[in-house]
Amino acid sequence: MRPISRAILFSFLFSGCQASTHAPDRAPGGAKPPGGAAEKFGVLAPLEPRTIELWPEAYGGSWIALEVLPPGSAVKQGDVIARCDTRAIDDELHRGELELASAEIAHRSLLERGKLDADGAGTALARARAGLERSRRSLASWKEKELAFASRSDTLSKRWEEAGVEDQKDELDQLEKMYQADELVDATEDIVLKRSRRALALTQDQNALSRDRASNHQELELVLQTEQREEEFAAQAESVARLERQQAIDARAREDAAARSADALAEQRARLERLRRDRALFVLAAPADGVLLHGSPEDYRPGKTPARYQRGSQLGTRTVLFQVAAPGPSGVAFDVAEGELASFQDGARVEVRSGDARAGGTVRLDELPRSLGAGEATFEAFATLEEPLAGGRYGQRVRIEAQR
Repeated sequence: MRPISRAILFSFLFSGCQASTHAPDRAPGGAKPPGGAAEKFGVLAPLEPRTIELWPEAYGGSWIALEVLPPGSAVKQGDVIARCDTRAIDDELHRGELELASAEIAHRSLLERGKLDADGAGTALARARAGLERSRRSLASWKEKELAFASRSDTLSKRWEEAGVEDQKDELDQLEKMYQADELVDATEDIVLKRSRRALALTQDQNALSRDRASNHQELELVLQTEQREEEFAAQAESVARLERQQAIDARAREDAAARSADALAEQRARLERLRRDRALFVLAAPADGVLLHGSPEDYRPGKTPARYQRGSQLGTRTVLFQVAAPGPSGVAFDVAEGELASFQDGARVEVRSGDARAGGTVRLDELPRSLGAGEATFEAFATLEEPLAGGRYGQRVRIEAQR
């Protein structure tokens, strides 16, 4: 190894001393070394602004801006800050009104048809009950009177038959006596008596046949007729009971249909009212006096880019679109590294500077880190100023110095 000359060694030592003399006086992480006040940079952010959001109740279409005030505009309460294209919701409102009118007509028609059906069902049931009552009375009359009449008629027929046989027997006896005392020839007597005896025998046979038929009519035919009438009455009574149950089912179905129709009609009316309320959202007005800013308060943090809306922009729903803040910025948003927590802890006093303008403030620190990882954590902090920073504007970069 070659020896190092004195000139080279002297030059090396001198350069090291010079580097040590000009080393930066700040510690890593943006804080000054012990003995100096820690400093950071932040962004002037709105303090408790009034936000503007779109929360439609029924409309799910697009929200295209036609007019938008630029950020930083001074507004008064009630001033229009944005207008959206209403053609889509106007078409939907028109369709909703037509559908509601049709639904109202259909509901009224349903109720009227239900009333007609109920009236018709009542008439049909009344007629069925009246027919059943007539059948009951007819069956009772058959059992109580017609069967008795048939029995009496059979008895009367039997008496007439017996009387006819007796009359013929008497006539035959008279003829025999008359012919015995008469001087008629025997041939004529035989003919007359034979005819009378034959007529009497035929009458007796006819009466026996009539009795057999009458007995069959009483014991079988009338019994079968009675059973048939009873079966018909039972079937008619069952039909009336079935009609009553069916009409009860139909009545419940009509009530359910009417309730469903009324509910659907009420829902259509409610949806149309929600659409009309959504229609009013297409004109956004300032909720208070102040300065208009685009985007949400979270957009005014270091490293974030606030939204910028203009004509033709698509506005999102259920998110902060605009905010109206105080004319003078009274807050500063900044990030605190894990190693800076001692200087910028919650409640710490800071001084905010921008050029010659200065203002004191108090730190409000979010104790939860912005992200979790193996590296150094970062926390969100916000400094509330005691008074607005003179000449400051929202989004402006400012210097923050911790106070001891």
